[in-house]
Amino acid sequence: MLAKSISSQINVLIINDSNYMSTLLKDLISSQTVRVCDIARDGIDALRKITVQKPDVILLDLEMPRMDGLTFIEEMVKRGTLIPTILVSSFSQDGAKIVLDALENGAIDFVPISQLNPENMTILKETLITKINAAAQSDPQKAVLEKIKNLKPKRKAIVSPQAASVVVTIASSTGGPGVVQSILSTFPADIHAGILVVQHMPKGFTKKFAERLDENCEINVKEAQDGDLITEGTALVAPGDLHMEVDSQLKIKLVDGPKRFGVRPAANVTMISSAEYFGMNTIGVTLTGMGHDGAFGMKTIKRRGGKTIAQDEQSSVVFGMARAACELNAVDKLLPPDKISEAVLEEVKKLVTE
Repeated sequence: MLAKSISSQINVLIINDSNYMSTLLKDLISSQTVRVCDIARDGIDALRKITVQKPDVILLDLEMPRMDGLTFIEEMVKRGTLIPTILVSSFSQDGAKIVLDALENGAIDFVPISQLNPENMTILKETLITKINAAAQSDPQKAVLEKIKNLKPKRKAIVSPQAASVVVTIASSTGGPGVVQSILSTFPADIHAGILVVQHMPKGFTKKFAERLDENCEINVKEAQDGDLITEGTALVAPGDLHMEVDSQLKIKLVDGPKRFGVRPAANVTMISSAEYFGMNTIGVTLTGMGHDGAFGMKTIKRRGGKTIAQDEQSSVVFGMARAACELNAVDKLLPPDKISEAVLEEVKKLVTE
């Protein structure tokens, strides 16, 4: 690909399923030197549009329905197209494995987005335009190699010996509370895994939900608090209106970040951070619910070698979240709730005996 002439406008394709983020990015980068030639809502839409628009640079989100950002990069490369691609995502943190995945597959840079407020908007604008200008002048293949070489891996944290070595992450929404209870109530008190539950519920309801689960289960269940260690035989429920992340010490970090697919807590946040630190010892479960939350999280778990299970359509009140995960080819097994319990226990047993 020839370097873009500095005197002409750089054509940028934005790939992001959020209308708000797409509009914000377009407003931030549109200038005398940068022009947004189109906006795509997911990877499938983008693959069609790059052949028509032929953009010079792509701004790419990772977490999207139908086709996620990582799969889009893979598909673009398979087709013999390598357009300089910059990740613009709240998941794109320096040193994170998910960034390395994207860079190794063909992205050339990343811009992390955390809190969006007037104070950091000017910095974000300057960063985006600087990176877009650099990307348009780059040789994509050389840029990828250079970026990977300069990424510093995170230091391995010292983890408490009491921490679980296996984690089960459960995503649930509409029609899910009863299903969550039916699954957790089958787990023995000595299950060799920690359990993280993300049930889409408003603030104030999740504490009562956790208490009810605790009364009806052999395992311990509580609403998660910042700094909780993930331990065997305990389920931690994400508090309403807060994202629940796993940190490098296998402790819980509660984050008041932007909503994902309109929800907070979002299962994607929990699943992706779980896979980051538990790797192949992560089991992802997506239950009944509306929307796309959990799909990209399940895909990430699979990429790390973990196992994924989703509730089947026949037993789901709403077959939305599980369907979205299936569309991303992120589901190993599609089962009714009673079979999900058996499958989870079987996977836990395999992991702890291997």
